[in-house]
Amino acid sequence: MHTEFPDGAEVYREAYFRGLRPDPDLWIDEWADEYMRIPRDTGAPEPGQYRTSRTPYAREPMRCLSPAHPCRRVVTMVASQLMKTQIALNWIGGLIHMAPSNILALLPSLGLSKRVSGRISKTIKATPVLRERVAASRSRDARNTMDTKEFEGGSLYVTTAGSAANLSELSARYIYGDEVDRWENDVGQEGDPIRLAETRATNFGRNAKIYFSSSPTIKGASRIADLFESSDQRHFYVPCPHCGHMQVLEWENLLYSADFSVVHYKCAASGMDCDVLIEEHHKSDMLARGEWRAHGSGDGKTVGFHLNALYSPTGWMDWGSLAVEFEDAKKAQSQGDTSLMQVFYNTRLAKVWDSALEQTKAEVLIARARLETYTLGAMPAGVLMLTGAVDVQANRLELMVMGFGIGMERWVVDHQIIWGDPADERTWAVLDEKLKARYRHPCGVGLAILATGVDSGGHHTDEVYQFCRVRRWRNIFAIKGASKPGRPVIAQRPSMVDVTWRGQTERNGAELWFVGTDTAKDWIYNRYPFPNGPGALHFANDLPDEFFAQCVAERKVARYIRGHKRIEWVKGKAERNEALDLMVYCLAMAHYLGINRYQEHDWDKVRQALAQSGLFDDAPGVKPVQGQRLEEDETSAPTAVRQAQPVPLPATSVASTRPAASQPQRRSSTSGYLKRR
Repeated sequence: MHTEFPDGAEVYREAYFRGLRPDPDLWIDEWADEYMRIPRDTGAPEPGQYRTSRTPYAREPMRCLSPAHPCRRVVTMVASQLMKTQIALNWIGGLIHMAPSNILALLPSLGLSKRVSGRISKTIKATPVLRERVAASRSRDARNTMDTKEFEGGSLYVTTAGSAANLSELSARYIYGDEVDRWENDVGQEGDPIRLAETRATNFGRNAKIYFSSSPTIKGASRIADLFESSDQRHFYVPCPHCGHMQVLEWENLLYSADFSVVHYKCAASGMDCDVLIEEHHKSDMLARGEWRAHGSGDGKTVGFHLNALYSPTGWMDWGSLAVEFEDAKKAQSQGDTSLMQVFYNTRLAKVWDSALEQTKAEVLIARARLETYTLGAMPAGVLMLTGAVDVQANRLELMVMGFGIGMERWVVDHQIIWGDPADERTWAVLDEKLKARYRHPCGVGLAILATGVDSGGHHTDEVYQFCRVRRWRNIFAIKGASKPGRPVIAQRPSMVDVTWRGQTERNGAELWFVGTDTAKDWIYNRYPFPNGPGALHFANDLPDEFFAQCVAERKVARYIRGHKRIEWVKGKAERNEALDLMVYCLAMAHYLGINRYQEHDWDKVRQALAQSGLFDDAPGVKPVQGQRLEEDETSAPTAVRQAQPVPLPATSVASTRPAASQPQRRSSTSGYLKRR
């Protein structure tokens, strides 16, 4: 059978001259109005012909995404269900039709990437000009699959941003990142996924175009907020239908009755030139006459857009429904549940949520510390027992010594930084000497550190195990944070991390204690407001201001994982939290010793062990003396070598008439490793 073969030269010539043609001058919004179709089987509220006039605020973002526009990056920090995804679909469709090249679409999860890929497939099927250009889906043809759509001039890849391989295996002229605030913080320990994604377009220079969209999340941890800050920060101004004053719609200007039957918007010119409240039926005309205005200069290559749910077109989310949501969130917040208010801020107002609004500020702690009468290395008379904590960083060890008194009142007694590589044994030798130091109590007794926790969760786990393995008899333990709600401050028993040559757990090897960091942080933050008394925390008056910023660096927020609410502690990407971690570890060591269960009579016995003549008497006009860290040549002094232990004194020396009570059982630890040596 005779078969005609195409003329290779002719095919090459047609493709060559087609490639020489410049990109069309049609803007993406114009293309969408002419060609885009919204499929009916996607559940869209308004299927059929796409109309930019329905959402006028989407016109300028689409123009900026057009290949002819000079900007490189477009950022939309927008409320949910307003314009983010549809703009992306219009953009992708316009690129396939007019300026084809590789397109990389990145989603935060595999499930979401599948849903978006399915929506893209349905859009291609419903739009004739796209259906002609994208390869048909066939079971034995890999040209059009769930995550890959091939077309003349390039391919569309839809995948997740949670894999370093997905962000590095291909080159693309166009990058689309959706819901970037839900991406992983560090992909495969290779860095920020935003930067990794943008490097995929490096070879295309100024012809590349990148689009990031998301509703924001947490202050200090929101990627879309950071991207928006680097842009020219455009806001949508709409005119008042009565006075014509151009303004941004802000939630604070929405007025409504108690039963939500009457909802109006107060013009920003109210009290000056306009006394008429705006009714919602004017919104369509206001949106049509609106315009974007920049509030900043940005980096010169990023265009940013911010829009809240007050701009939602008529027939979508109305002002009354927003008012109901806000009042429900406000009621829950008054009862201690801030998760609904966080969702309202993020998804309706498109604002970052700052849970620190109601927590103690660093400035409050600083002011309180400057009024204290003791310095680092010293202690007031209220300190009865000491615990320590060590945080391991890449170039240093940070040591904190915390004093505990009656009712778990706490004092930051010491904070030191040991500079050096944790891989170097000399760094640990310096730490070992510092952990042997005694701190002089005002009564003259030298208090030793009763238990120390060393963080093993970093990149020097083996060094921590080795340091703690031979010092178990001194109550020096390797610890690791377990960030799960409901965990006890310290586990009931340790995990054995050493194994024999047979692969069996070595009974007397190194121990790892898990710390319930969520529970500990709840306990610490709830007591920050206490100026004194049980549970209160005191700071040495010479601690630097940066220390207090680290104490309040984390915020408690709500995240929704697969539809389930999860409460987490998070911090900003650029914030440090070593001081908070050290306080958590010191508290864990106090729980290890069991002093969190001490009753009043137990503390009395500890006081009696330290007591000297009139030491704890509150004589009028007499100011208690402060303790101090003992120098090495002072540790041999007779009055400085006694260690305060929570054990009862002989009956002849006990002044109290209360019968002696049994102490809470304290855990003890020995080193099987040392016994074998």
